[in-house]
Amino acid sequence: MEEPLFFYKFVPFERKDVLENGLIRFTPAQDFNDPFELNPTITPLSTHFIEYESSLSKEEQEKLSFRPEDYRYSSERDSKIESYKAKFKIEIAKQGILSLSSNNEINQLLTVTVPNKRDPRTNLLMWSHYADSHKGFVIEFESGFVQGGATLKKVNYREERHCITFEEIEENNFDDIFFRKSIEWGYEQEYRSVLPLDKAHTIVEDKFHLFKINKGKVRGITFGSGMSKENKATVMDIIKRDPEYSKVQFNHAYLNENGYMLGFYYDDGHLTNNPIYQGRTISSQIKF
Repeated sequence: MEEPLFFYKFVPFERKDVLENGLIRFTPAQDFNDPFELNPTITPLSTHFIEYESSLSKEEQEKLSFRPEDYRYSSERDSKIESYKAKFKIEIAKQGILSLSSNNEINQLLTVTVPNKRDPRTNLLMWSHYADSHKGFVIEFESGFVQGGATLKKVNYREERHCITFEEIEENNFDDIFFRKSIEWGYEQEYRSVLPLDKAHTIVEDKFHLFKINKGKVRGITFGSGMSKENKATVMDIIKRDPEYSKVQFNHAYLNENGYMLGFYYDDGHLTNNPIYQGRTISSQIKF
C-alpha cells in the first residue's frame, strides 16, 4: 500500500515550538503512555524450533517428543530470559519514534456537508488525548517532511502480543516491534517514523531528541474547538512571519450542535469550499 500524502500531528498549544524552531521530537520507548509499547513477550524457544514446529501439521506437533538433553537445553535458555530482556531494552532505547495519524482515504478539503469520519481531525479521542482536550491544534504535514529522508510506516494493530526470540535480539532483527500495537489503539490510525536518537539535530537536557523538519512541507493548521483566540493568534503569527510556511492554510474546529461530531470552517469564516455552499459561514451556524 502506498504511503499517504499527508500526516497529522495532534499537539497542545505549548508545542508551537515545533513551528517556531522547525524541530520535532522523536520519543524514546520509556516515554510512551502504553506500558505494552515496545514490550514484547520474549520466548526461550529458539527461532529454529518455532519455524520447525509451524511447518508441522497439528497431528505431527502432538507427536513431538523430547529427549533429556532437550529439557536441559530448554532449562538453560529459560534461565537467560532476564539477560535477554535487558539486552533488548538497551537496543530499543537507542531509537526514537515519531507518531502521526493518517490513512489513504482522507479528503484533504475539510467540509461539513458530508463529515468524513476517516479524517483524523474529526476524531474526538485524538483531540482529547493529544491536543489538550481540544485546546491545542493539529499540524498537517506533506509526506517527506522530516529532513534526512525518514519514511513513515503504518502501525499494525493486532489482538496477540508480539513475541521475539533470543536469536532475533542477538541479530537486532526486531524492526517489526516498532510497528505493532494492541488493536485497542486502532482509532489512532497511526503511522510512525523510527530514527536513531544519536542522530538528532538537537538534544535538550539529555532527554528531548529533536529532528529538523522541512517547513515547506507544512500544509495546514487546524485549531481545536476549545482553543482561545489569543493562542490561535500566536500560532498564526508564527506562520505568517515565516516565508517558508507559505502553503499553510488555517482551519478551525467547532462543536456541531446536531451530534457528537466536529464541524470546520476556514479562516475567512466559510464552512466549505464547495461553490454550492459558498454563502454558508460560521457566524450563521453557531453563536460565539
